[in-house]
Amino acid sequence: MSLIADILAARGPTMVRISNVLDYSNDLSLVLSKFGLTQDEAMLVRHDRAGAVAILTNLLWKGQAYDCECMGRSKAEELAEKIISENESKESRYFSNKESPSSDSWNGLTGSTFDSGIVISSGDGRYFCIWLEDED
Repeated sequence: MSLIADILAARGPTMVRISNVLDYSNDLSLVLSKFGLTQDEAMLVRHDRAGAVAILTNLLWKGQAYDCECMGRSKAEELAEKIISENESKESRYFSNKESPSSDSWNGLTGSTFDSGIVISSGDGRYFCIWLEDED
């Protein structure tokens, strides 16, 4: 199966946004709007690579609404590492609306009850986004 099919099969009914954007404006707020997210860069927190992998691992591992396991933690970590490595460069910067992997607070960037994800800026106009949304 593909990465996307693996994620959807494990998570069941959910919304997962996965997209790439090429934008040379250097305006992260504008890029967020191109991903269908709230156009407000101030709602994001910058992370190092390890933090981005940890946040994405937790999002793939457990549902946001009820904290129930969607897939095994090791599988989630493997997928998170693969997703990040396939969409980064040496100059990448990583952003999320969560302060840490275990944080129960976030700045919502969609109309969903729960939403969080990772945005990667590669520094050359390439951006990648994976965003997961859940309802209770």
